[in-house]
Amino acid sequence: MKRREAMKNVALIFGSALSVSTLTVFQQGCTRSKDAAAGVFTPEDAKLLSEIGDIIIPDTPDSPGAKAAGVGTFMVIVLEDCYSQEDREKVSAFLAHIENEKDFSSLAADKQVSLVADIDGKVYAKENDLEEGLTRGYKIVKELTLFGYFSSEIGATQALRYKLVPGRYDGCVDYNPGDKAWA
Repeated sequence: MKRREAMKNVALIFGSALSVSTLTVFQQGCTRSKDAAAGVFTPEDAKLLSEIGDIIIPDTPDSPGAKAAGVGTFMVIVLEDCYSQEDREKVSAFLAHIENEKDFSSLAADKQVSLVADIDGKVYAKENDLEEGLTRGYKIVKELTLFGYFSSEIGATQALRYKLVPGRYDGCVDYNPGDKAWA
C-alpha cells in the first residue's frame, strides 16, 4: 500500500476527523521538519495536553482514556518534530489562553469538562467567536488526541476491536449496534 492510500484510509477510519494539514504532517513521513524545535513545550504543557486529551477521550468501563495512552507526551513530540513554527505558536497560544485566562488547572474536574466542551462547541459552530489562532490551536490538540489515542496500543486493542492475525478475509461481517469498530 502506498503512503497516500494509507493516509486516505486513516482519514476514513477517523471519520475525516483529521484536517488536511494534520494529514499532510503525517504524509511527509519520518523526516524531521525544518522548523523542528525540541524543548518548545514544557512538562507542564504536556500535563495540560494530557488533561485536555482525557476530557476529549475519557476513561470508560471498557477502556482507559487518552491520559492512560500517553497522548500528552505524544502530542509534544509530534508538535516539536513535525509541525511548523506557526502551528506550534497557535497551540501554545491556546494552552496559554486556557491556562492563564481560564485558570484551567485550578478548576474542579466538572468545570474543566464544561470549559473544554464550551470551546469545542464554539470551534465547530457555524458562527465562531474565538480568534483564528485559538481555533486552530484547539483543532490541532483535538486531532492529535484522536490520532495519538487510536494509534496507541491502548486505543487499538481496548477501545477498538483488535485481532493480531485476522485469518481469512470475510467481506460480509454483520455489524450490530454497539459493536466496537475494528482497529
